[in-house]
Amino acid sequence: MKKNRIILIVIGVLLVFNLILFKDRIFNDVNDQLEEVDTSNFKGIENLKFLGKVTKVKEQLGHFHGMGILQVNMVKSNIEYYDPRKKQANYYCIIKDTIAEFYVKGVSDIKPNDTIYVDISKEKSEVFNLSRDFARRLSLMVYPRSFFDYIKRKEYQDL
Repeated sequence: MKKNRIILIVIGVLLVFNLILFKDRIFNDVNDQLEEVDTSNFKGIENLKFLGKVTKVKEQLGHFHGMGILQVNMVKSNIEYYDPRKKQANYYCIIKDTIAEFYVKGVSDIKPNDTIYVDISKEKSEVFNLSRDFARRLSLMVYPRSFFDYIKRKEYQDL
């Protein structure tokens, strides 16, 4: 009898843990026709070369540890418009006119006025600021749909 009670408690704890861990996938599963691309699919921006100044950093976005959004004013880019949201569920960035948002990991030490340089074809993505002796490589990958579903629900995207 006591053994059965312990087993039921363990099963209950595991169910609650899974509900907490996968609640977005369970309760907010989106039924649409958007394509979810893999982590190295930069469809539409395969040759992007971008230079800009960071204007805003959004970090600590829910349970997506280290993930953040960099809002950037464009200084120079070979692509002036890129917004895949009508076709893709996940993407590396959005570029509209002279403003871009990059969805990257490791944004906690990035500050406004830092410079971002991205060259997809050379697999380079870095942020630097010579006045504060700061330089770091950024992740160059497309994050999963669950991250984008979350930031859309929370209205974290400004573009």
